[in-house]
Amino acid sequence: MTQKIMDVLLQAMDIPRNIAATHRTIDRGNRLTRSGGGLRISRIRLSICWMSLTEWSADILQYELSDEYSIRMAEPAEWGLYCTVYYNMRFVGFFREEEFNSSKCSAYWIYKGESKIGGVRMEPNQIYHLFFVPPFAHSFEVLKLLRDKLIQWSDRTKRIQTFEILPDQVDLYARAGFWPAEFRCRWMQRPTDHYEIDWDSRVTVKSPEIIENGTGGRKYVNEDEIAQCDLGSFAGSLEAVRRKQSSLEDFTPDEDPNYTNEILTQASTLVYDSETGQLVANCRLCLQDNQAAVYSIGVLPAYRGRGLATMMLQRALTMLKGQYPLLRLYVMEGNDAESVYLNLGFIPGVQEIQTMYIPEEKLQ
Repeated sequence: MTQKIMDVLLQAMDIPRNIAATHRTIDRGNRLTRSGGGLRISRIRLSICWMSLTEWSADILQYELSDEYSIRMAEPAEWGLYCTVYYNMRFVGFFREEEFNSSKCSAYWIYKGESKIGGVRMEPNQIYHLFFVPPFAHSFEVLKLLRDKLIQWSDRTKRIQTFEILPDQVDLYARAGFWPAEFRCRWMQRPTDHYEIDWDSRVTVKSPEIIENGTGGRKYVNEDEIAQCDLGSFAGSLEAVRRKQSSLEDFTPDEDPNYTNEILTQASTLVYDSETGQLVANCRLCLQDNQAAVYSIGVLPAYRGRGLATMMLQRALTMLKGQYPLLRLYVMEGNDAESVYLNLGFIPGVQEIQTMYIPEEKLQ
């Protein structure tokens, strides 16, 4: 739409041009908008398509999906309560101490008319935590509408993704055009506990150190040797293929130092060969929401079979006792380390397809 035509329409509706531009209030359907000055304009209807009509904003409180359905911005705490009750109960039971009220991604109620029939987390190029309130049964119809809205919002040069898809929704997303990634994973967890650990005299055990990196972030003091250890431990593995890691640079631990704290850093482990000084194994911990989790654990092939992975996890469980109630980890189906976790008493949760996505080429 040209600016001249836009000005004529705004004048006809008695809406100041600067207000309409600032508050993004024009839509095909009804929108309620939130603005810093408190001004709200709603129930404006246009039959003309304009690029900005499809843009997403965290300040827009309502989007129309069709004449019948809409999504409305939700307050995270109440939305999280509903998600806890109506999302997959096996999954929710595994994460029983959480309330699913994180504000990391916008939470919306799904409405049919004025009846609340479900909820979803959505932002451009991503959707997850979709649930419906019984007895509503038209989930596929709604997901197609949500998909169409996502396509309008999203960067079409990038894929649209949903994460950690549980068994009861795999077919639903597939019917809506999402392709499953080839990797299936699941969370495992066990309570923290105390262990007496008998380390081999041929190794030296330390905790990693984290310092400021000079640009506002944090880094491991010895990130280069950690990268070397991870490259030797994981290169060519299923995990490396999943993460598309093949070079030393790919294994540089430049993200996880920002997702941990002093307690978890001290409970993380670096294992050195006492004779050569080489870092031969490491287990790094991070925060997963508010719980302790294993970010990465690896042992060089020449040092496997000595129980180092088991002892690193036992050290973590022991040092976290009294600080965190449990320790979690995320394991891919077919990972050889899964037997180590099971033998340590880690219990598996629901198996998931890690991601499903609408490919970029399907969005063009």
